[in-house]
Amino acid sequence: MTLLVALSGARAETPVIEVGGWWNGQGERVVDDQVMAGLERADVILLGEVHDSAAIHRRQVELLDTLRSAGRPVVLAMEQLDRRDDDDVDRMNVDSLAGGRERAEAGGFDFDGWGWDQYGRLFDWAAQHRAPLWPLNLSREMAMAVAMADGDEWRDQMDGGTLAWIDDLAPSLSLPDEQQDELIDVLERSHCQEIPSSMSSRMLRAQVARDLVMAEAIMAARDAHPDHRVVAVMGNQHARLDRGVGYWLSRLAEDERPSIMSVGMVPTNHLDGAPEAEDAFDLMWVAPEVMRDDPCAAVGEDGDEE
Repeated sequence: MTLLVALSGARAETPVIEVGGWWNGQGERVVDDQVMAGLERADVILLGEVHDSAAIHRRQVELLDTLRSAGRPVVLAMEQLDRRDDDDVDRMNVDSLAGGRERAEAGGFDFDGWGWDQYGRLFDWAAQHRAPLWPLNLSREMAMAVAMADGDEWRDQMDGGTLAWIDDLAPSLSLPDEQQDELIDVLERSHCQEIPSSMSSRMLRAQVARDLVMAEAIMAARDAHPDHRVVAVMGNQHARLDRGVGYWLSRLAEDERPSIMSVGMVPTNHLDGAPEAEDAFDLMWVAPEVMRDDPCAAVGEDGDEE
């Protein structure tokens, strides 16, 4: 399956974008050996995804197999697991839990919300290879509390360690103006342009909080397993280097900063022209299209549901 992308003024050099192909940040095709050579040099891999793509999840497992065969053990960190306390980490990683489903249950995985059909293979992989699982996410309830807090009241929702981390990197839970405007645009488009600017600003605050918490969790995983490579599975928006988790990790002091590779895994129908990773990702993998109902189709021009 291929998708031809027409570029203005480049008729003779129209790129052929193949499902399963890899592209680097300069918009160049790269082969699997080049991809793996880059990934194997990284301490942290941000493995972006579209949550409801079975093809992406299969490819994630293939990458995990290849990375494991390179000889360095892996910590599998997941957006699909909420950070609560250290006991959760211990409970989901005890040797007596032989199966992926048992580990998912121990970690509080939301089977209905995230879907076992999508994520079961990742938990099974971790169980099979005794790879430590690590929770990344700020819970939905905590993110909502941060979004809805007035002024700096969101600070009351954070524990002391996380608050200190945030204060070092982004005490106002904001991004530089350009990145902030871009992310607000993404959030507003995802809500069919039907949310007021005051709400989009609150949603941005929660998104930044989640990215910061995920970055902190990745560093905690590295501290707990210094000989391991951390592979962090998260949505493509979170995996970005220009305004997501990768951005906050890059803001760490040089002597603390891990080597990072960010991978976007993007369906063909989510691409806007040629798959240039640009500032967002180090690498991009082109996935088969993901078809969904248009969530904005029922919204009329006046904003009322038809």
